[in-house]
Amino acid sequence: MEERLGRLEGRLEELSKRVDDLRNDMNHRFAELSKRIDDMSKRIDDLRSDVSERMNNLRSDVRRLEDRLESRFRWLMGILITMWTTIIATLITIALTVL
Repeated sequence: MEERLGRLEGRLEELSKRVDDLRNDMNHRFAELSKRIDDMSKRIDDLRSDVSERMNNLRSDVRRLEDRLESRFRWLMGILITMWTTIIATLITIALTVL
């Protein structure tokens, strides 16, 4: 009987050691996973800030292009109005000269 009890105690200690080893291994793996998640989170935050910075630069470039386009449009409208005014004045002058 004592021999059987000794074997059971030995097996129980062996199982206990295995459970402890598994627990230690799981804790190590969870710590490693947590570190990887933290690293990934940092990389995502860095990527998010980089994308945000690029979007802000892009918005600034678009605003600058819109301002240039508006300026060029105003110049074009000014030139067209001046041209049409000159043509109409010339036609009026010719019409008054002929009549």
